[in-house]
Amino acid sequence: MIANVKARFSNGALTPLEPLDLEEGEEVTVSIKPQTQLSDEDRPKTRMSASGGGKGSDNPNTHSINDMFDNIRKSLSHIPKEHGPTDGAKNYKHYLYGHPKEE
Repeated sequence: MIANVKARFSNGALTPLEPLDLEEGEEVTVSIKPQTQLSDEDRPKTRMSASGGGKGSDNPNTHSINDMFDNIRKSLSHIPKEHGPTDGAKNYKHYLYGHPKEE
């Protein structure tokens, strides 16, 4: 039997999104063809919990810390970036303590 079945990868395991006509313990060969990247609207929301989440968590809605920061960065992308002083290393005392600037 050859079948194409959609599955979701979560917490280190593939979970079929539809029933499979397989016997318990039957071995299969899996070919992986990723779907297009999920948009932020389609992606499950990240949840922080007291239990930590992350790898080994039973919560399928958890993401890595990198995903969380990527989502924050994307949500702030509409804010213009302000550039700081270009002489910050040389004149750090001026910017931190109000000393006269060095030229």
